[in-house]
Amino acid sequence: MRFTTAMLADAAQVQGGKLFVLGGGFDTISARALPVVHRTLSVALVAEVEPDERHRDLEIVIGLIDEDGNELGVEAKGKLRVGAPPNLPPGSSSIVPIVSPFYNIRFEAAKGYAFVVKFEGEELARVRFRVVQVG
Repeated sequence: MRFTTAMLADAAQVQGGKLFVLGGGFDTISARALPVVHRTLSVALVAEVEPDERHRDLEIVIGLIDEDGNELGVEAKGKLRVGAPPNLPPGSSSIVPIVSPFYNIRFEAAKGYAFVVKFEGEELARVRFRVVQVG
């Protein structure tokens, strides 16, 4: 598996095998005061799943860290099971959109952060962003 797309979004969802993103692709959260609670934030991904990875549970973990590598206790875990569509040519990979929403994340300081996406324990994507304080 590999991720062809990984981004932050205000909201995202998967419908009919397609990724719908609202307010996506940003890298800065502005706050008037710190600490700040960000009410909703989604990690939107597009995975390319290889034929030998189909029909089994694929474990994905998404965790939030700060710029110093400290884990912040914000994490989502899930298992993905991908079948083969009947019209897919033999040996072709499957494209699978994935969304993981997070709610009420508290950011203590103005600095860099990242959502780290791991597949079966191996980091495959890192979505970096920063929180800044504005006047």
